[in-house]
Amino acid sequence: MVATPLNVIGILREAITILARNGKFMLQVMLTILFPFSLIGLLHYLLAGFFIERVEDSYEKNSPLGQKDVRTLIGLELALFAAFFFVCFFGIMLTIHASASSYLGKNTGLNDLISSIHYAWKKPLITWLCVSLFTLTYAVLAIVLIKLVSLLDPNSYAIYLWGWFLTILAALFYLYLDASWTLALVISVLENDSCGTKGLKRSEKLIRGRKIQGFLLMFILTALVVPIYVLLYVTATDDDDDDELGPFAQFAFRHVDSIPIPRSCGSFF
Repeated sequence: MVATPLNVIGILREAITILARNGKFMLQVMLTILFPFSLIGLLHYLLAGFFIERVEDSYEKNSPLGQKDVRTLIGLELALFAAFFFVCFFGIMLTIHASASSYLGKNTGLNDLISSIHYAWKKPLITWLCVSLFTLTYAVLAIVLIKLVSLLDPNSYAIYLWGWFLTILAALFYLYLDASWTLALVISVLENDSCGTKGLKRSEKLIRGRKIQGFLLMFILTALVVPIYVLLYVTATDDDDDDELGPFAQFAFRHVDSIPIPRSCGSFF
């Protein structure tokens, strides 16, 4: 029996139901994801933060930058970025598997989920790299186009408005594309025979005729997350005396930022 496709409201309702259906298990999953993100953030704050302050002080005082400090800072940033990349990938896979298990009513333990990821991470990684490459390419092209328009007449108010219009249009079109790209990642995690371009082609096939629905779903999720993102980013980068809030805001942001993907997963089962 073929299930009737859900509308956007039905998808969001089903996503909430998935979380509520097995709240304790989903809480364990979220805490498992949050811990390594928090650890990376803490390491960045303690290790890289010290060298960032030294570099900033040298710049403000117009004194020569210590090459050793710069090299150390670059090395730390690259290492922490690589760690963040893999932890983020692990978190995405874990939340997709957890959402699928809850949706299908499977009694899967956290250890079983982690074990399944351990043996099936290569193909989803290929798809994620493809999606990341497409996202980066799209962002570069959009920025270049908007910049070229702004250079036509930097002092023109009409050109300024056109720049904002193109920015909003590019952001909306990205959400339209991202619905298919997110689905491709979900497919690569749940289906062993689909990855990379094959996963993207399959996602295009599955979402055909429902792209507007996918766009609306991504738009709603983004509208929910962006205010939180802005608030946490402002808190994390605040230069006031409450700088100790910075790392905690970063931890929260990194965790919240990973939530939309698993929420959108349940919509396409």
